[in-house]
Amino acid sequence: MGSIRSMTGFGTGAATAGSKLVRVEVRSVNGRFMELQIRLPRPLQAFEFALRELVQGKVGRGSVTVQSSLEEGADAATGGLDWRKIAEELREIRKVAGIAGELALTDLLRWAATRKGEDLPESADPLLKDALLQAAEEALREHEAFRSREGASLEADMLLRLGRIEDATAKIPGMSRANLEKTRDILEARIREYLDGKEVDGARIAQEIGHMSERLDVQEEMTRLAAHIEAFRKTLADGGSVGKRIGFLLQEMLRETNTTGSKCQDVGITALVISIKEELEAIREQVANLE
Repeated sequence: MGSIRSMTGFGTGAATAGSKLVRVEVRSVNGRFMELQIRLPRPLQAFEFALRELVQGKVGRGSVTVQSSLEEGADAATGGLDWRKIAEELREIRKVAGIAGELALTDLLRWAATRKGEDLPESADPLLKDALLQAAEEALREHEAFRSREGASLEADMLLRLGRIEDATAKIPGMSRANLEKTRDILEARIREYLDGKEVDGARIAQEIGHMSERLDVQEEMTRLAAHIEAFRKTLADGGSVGKRIGFLLQEMLRETNTTGSKCQDVGITALVISIKEELEAIREQVANLE
């Protein structure tokens, strides 16, 4: 048995490259297509294509945002920067710019932050790439688990509502037949009353009543609706990316329900049709979140 997934998900991951820590965060919400946004710090931007391929191989649909950060480890934070050189650079800049006054600690820290974003030596690139992809894999696993949990919740709710639709669908044919018989009797009585004892063409009356029965009979619509419900259940059981398929089935189910509503001449059937449409609308809102 397969499993369905929500398009809403969240996951985080982290990996180290020497003294550096790479963090990755994956967020997604529903969307008609696959829309992927990736935000990377400058030292990691060279690996965007590899990261994009990884994410697209795991997520098929939705609006996805992947964000990464690169942090210094404890050793690099203290020994990776030449504070004396930074101070000299800042003094030179202030001198050229004609800025008076002494350097403050905040000046040094701000300049140090910009220095941390400088490109690393090429020899460090493979380590950073591996760390980025490793962190992304971890984030995507967590993201996938989140989407599966959400999908299971959506599936349970949709199956509950499908059961209610099935119950209503099973009641309508019998009510429709009873309503047809009642309508035929009323129509025949009115025709005979209208003719007021004149000779009646029984064949013509039977023909007219037959045409009316065809217009009011909803057995065909209910049969098709039941078939769509069965297909809906099978699609859920198959799992995977089911959103578009289920969306199509919902359209067909609503079409049959509307046709039934337009044909029926009974208050009880009308109430059942309204309840079916309410359940279909609730399912449609759920399906909007499915991959």
